[in-house]
Amino acid sequence: MGPFSCLAIDMGAGSIRIVQGVFDGGLYLNEIHRFENHIENRDGADRWNLKEITEGIMAGIEKAVSGSQIPVKSIGVDSWGVDFVLLGDDGNPLEDPVSYRDNRTSGMKYMWNTMMTDIETFTNTGVNYNVFNTLYQLLSLKGTKLLDSANRILFMADYINYFLCGNPVNEITLSSTSQILSCKTNDWDKQIINLLGLNKNLLTKPVLPGTTLGNLNLDGFNRQLEIMAVAGHDTASAITAIPFENENFAFISTGTWCIVGMISDNPYLSSYAFKFGITNERTCDGRFRPLKNIMGLWLVQQLRVAFGSKHSYSQIDEMASKATISEMLINPDDPDFYNPTDMKKAFDGYLIKVHGKTLKTEADYYRCAYDSLANSFNEALTKMEFLRNKSFETIHIIGGGSQSKLLCQLTANATGKKVIAGPVEGAVIGNLITQAIETGYIKNLDDAKTLIYSSTKISNYKPNI
Repeated sequence: MGPFSCLAIDMGAGSIRIVQGVFDGGLYLNEIHRFENHIENRDGADRWNLKEITEGIMAGIEKAVSGSQIPVKSIGVDSWGVDFVLLGDDGNPLEDPVSYRDNRTSGMKYMWNTMMTDIETFTNTGVNYNVFNTLYQLLSLKGTKLLDSANRILFMADYINYFLCGNPVNEITLSSTSQILSCKTNDWDKQIINLLGLNKNLLTKPVLPGTTLGNLNLDGFNRQLEIMAVAGHDTASAITAIPFENENFAFISTGTWCIVGMISDNPYLSSYAFKFGITNERTCDGRFRPLKNIMGLWLVQQLRVAFGSKHSYSQIDEMASKATISEMLINPDDPDFYNPTDMKKAFDGYLIKVHGKTLKTEADYYRCAYDSLANSFNEALTKMEFLRNKSFETIHIIGGGSQSKLLCQLTANATGKKVIAGPVEGAVIGNLITQAIETGYIKNLDDAKTLIYSSTKISNYKPNI
């Protein structure tokens, strides 16, 4: 079989990328186009700019199609979860979508609990409370003219798929972030839909990754390109790219948020899982990924800003490696760190409150962040092992944090387990291999794992204790 080429549209809250994957014995990645994505405060809300997003994506597709010597066969899209676009009767967006960071969900949990308790919501959906969940966003719109005018609800990657091919379909991994999908079926929870006052036709029964949605349907473009549903949630896509030897592993997806989790045939719905904050989202094959969200590299990112952004992240990693192990740790999930105007001041306030003193050098702050994250990972993994009544053999760290030798080693030390770091481009690779499997270029996920090992950088860390 000759070479195969496809595109991954990887949508992040800070930037959006169009990456070409070429399968030709190995997997070769080529970032074709990248543009900034940002929240804009307009019309009284924090919004995403759909016009800029779609124009940037079209520019990237045009570059890829016109510049590639190997014809592009298909396109897949992944994005962050929970946020959505409302379509009107004419098929166009009713407004630019509101970001999960908007304050419209303030007070919605109290309102929801007058209709359904937290534990009942959890056992119905498998998803724990987060202020930004789709459930609370939709509740804030209940009874409004805007929601009453809606004809369809599409999550972010779903909308881009629709924009490209005209097929308005919900995909299961994105749908599972919403807290309105039943964890007992592959469809929406009828009771929650009714309590939200939603027309059941606003959402389609979610499809699994690997479903072909149609051909590219934009003027001026090659209409032979297939638009394929991949794991639309970027974390689910990244987990698809983990080259695990067996399923007795935990994963830590590292980015602005760090997501600690595992793969399971069934959701974890016990009172312990609920109190611990477990959320059961879906995998590429429709199974479950019980996970815990932890405030992640946001700590380091915002400390860097607070210190004037003088150093690159690799320099920060080196600085922190040379600093003394932190005697004082923070709780990354403390509300003080969610969105402070100055992260250094947030650290100072917390450390003085909890430990009675603060830190001295810039390197000390970074080291405190890394040590605190590794400690938080260990706490989460220990509780997950209790939940499953079985220890993990290995930990796979994926995403941007897998490039930090310090974070990987500290995690191995804190947990006492082998850490396998990489691939960095997990979401993109998971997106691409889903397309390659569906089109027949790769036989199955086992072959994909072999390809990932041979084509990407994978590093191993053993506990140094």
